[in-house]
Amino acid sequence: MTANTDRPSLSERVAGPRVVLTVYLAVLGVAGTMGALLGYVNPEGMDPQLFFVVDLPASPLGMATFGVVTVGVTLGVLLLVVRYVSQFDQDRVE
Repeated sequence: MTANTDRPSLSERVAGPRVVLTVYLAVLGVAGTMGALLGYVNPEGMDPQLFFVVDLPASPLGMATFGVVTVGVTLGVLLLVVRYVSQFDQDRVE
């Protein structure tokens, strides 16, 4: 057999940004699923407001939207801050 040197190694295929994006999307999927389940159960007194401005219905779609947007924006901002701050790390591995 001959070695296939054209394929990238495992460490190149599973790089940091790709893993972070995959985990981010998985967390958004969980937030949407949990929001839809909460909207389906519809406990009393649940009135979601997106960024304290937009009133959303307490339906499965409204709760899923609330969960995905809230978690997505919060984690997205934190990830962007980490990416910006990491530019100034002198000991980073490239």
